[in-house]
Amino acid sequence: MKLRFKKLAIFTLLLALMLCLMPISIVKANEDSRFCGYGTTISAQSDTTETISFTKRVPVSYQTVNGVPKYSQLSDLENSCGATAGAMVVGFYDKYYEDLIPDFKTYIGSGTYRGRDTVHIPKLMRELYTLMRTNVDDVGVSETDCLNGLKSYVNGKGHSLSYTNVRYGSRINETTYTSAMQNNHPVLLFCSKMDLYAISVGDTEDKISYTTFSGAHVAVGYGIITINYYNGNNIFRTDKYINVATGLGTLTGYLKLESTDWCNAAYEVTIN
Repeated sequence: MKLRFKKLAIFTLLLALMLCLMPISIVKANEDSRFCGYGTTISAQSDTTETISFTKRVPVSYQTVNGVPKYSQLSDLENSCGATAGAMVVGFYDKYYEDLIPDFKTYIGSGTYRGRDTVHIPKLMRELYTLMRTNVDDVGVSETDCLNGLKSYVNGKGHSLSYTNVRYGSRINETTYTSAMQNNHPVLLFCSKMDLYAISVGDTEDKISYTTFSGAHVAVGYGIITINYYNGNNIFRTDKYINVATGLGTLTGYLKLESTDWCNAAYEVTIN
């Protein structure tokens, strides 16, 4: 009897442990970061500005044609960075497939992009906001819902959309990202934060500064630039940046390509 009781007690303990552990493993398996687009600004400190002196600078850059349209978030759509980034991607491709945004051209003349109008782009952003299930399961949008919502919109207009992962390890894959730019494809960037760089170019020195935007955010990459700095005939420094449209107003700037502390995910977007 004692042996039977001991076995029962051990079985009960093991079963309790299994039941306790099961919810934990399920939660972790379904875990998905949320991107809210808070855009909270941390004021730039004095040590965030750097001066680089050189005898010669040689930049090499690739961008999508005319960049991307620079749309800003709608003030009445909370946590709408996913929908805003998606709208910039759709607005970019509308130049080639004008039925993506009915009755509206996102470009003028030579291909320069229009800004956000008061009817068609807001309508697009609201539709994407809903399709991406923004603020449904939690604050903001998940990576999965953002990608699925954008694809659902494009498919609904009779076009196909595919994603190519351009992230490797904890940062952007330079080769894959550069190929996306050369193929004229924008990239969705899922950022845990943004250290947004500005470069003031001079004849013999560059001043580089950045402002940190905290809060997980979705933005659009539309270019890459490599800057080689020379002292005489020798390269003493090489900096690599991604051109990014933030969706925070019409704010643009650079993210450091090789930094490992900001990129949660990144996808080249192809629409046909």
